[in-house]
Amino acid sequence: MGQVPRKVLADMHVPPALRRWAVRLALAFAVALAIAYAPGNSESQALHLRHQLDDARRETRELEAANARMAAEVEALRTDAQAIEARARNELGMVFPGEIVLRLEATP
Repeated sequence: MGQVPRKVLADMHVPPALRRWAVRLALAFAVALAIAYAPGNSESQALHLRHQLDDARRETRELEAANARMAAEVEALRTDAQAIEARARNELGMVFPGEIVLRLEATP
């Protein structure tokens, strides 16, 4: 009849703070290592990116050369009468008065 009240420790299952933080730090370190050394083809990815960069540089050189050719052609059409005449004859089919033009088509 006279029960003695027992003292119950409610947080006996919680580890001490130092141990809890040590576990958290260890887990964070493990996650960081997993991310750093995750199985991936970082070397092949770098090689792929290097090839893309080389292709982009090659394409840039080709486009710069094409732009230079077009700029030279534009300048010639602005200043050179022979260039203007050649363009008019070839692309527009223009002729001088009194000229006779014979168009021959190649047979296969």
